[in-house]
Amino acid sequence: MPKYTFKLWDDDGGVEDDIGVNLPDADTAFRYACEVVSEMMNCRERRTRSWQLDVYEDDHKKVFEIPFAALDRTLDHLNAVMRQAVEESVRRIRSVKDTFQAARITVGEAKSLVARSRGKPYLAADRGRKVIRDFR
Repeated sequence: MPKYTFKLWDDDGGVEDDIGVNLPDADTAFRYACEVVSEMMNCRERRTRSWQLDVYEDDHKKVFEIPFAALDRTLDHLNAVMRQAVEESVRRIRSVKDTFQAARITVGEAKSLVARSRGKPYLAADRGRKVIRDFR
């Protein structure tokens, strides 16, 4: 039975699932992920609309991604064209947030590298993740 893991892309750098769940197939994993998204979004639709949940099979192969906006029931009153426009806008917002997050990580890494090279204290880990990447 394949093991599925998840990565949440939220407004704060994301959260990765390092335990996972064993499910019989990708269809079951998709339904499970949709339930997770619905629970996370419940009564917070506006705030979480730009979030996304990526699903991986056996810890490395991305099988699909679920944008929260696609399951946002508060958008059900919109006609198809308007809903598609909202979902496209949310995709662009997600892209900007991901770019900003990547830039923040790069700046943090640069500051740590400079401090380390000068023999000063530096941030080694942020939220359990190493700040300075290994280049091997």
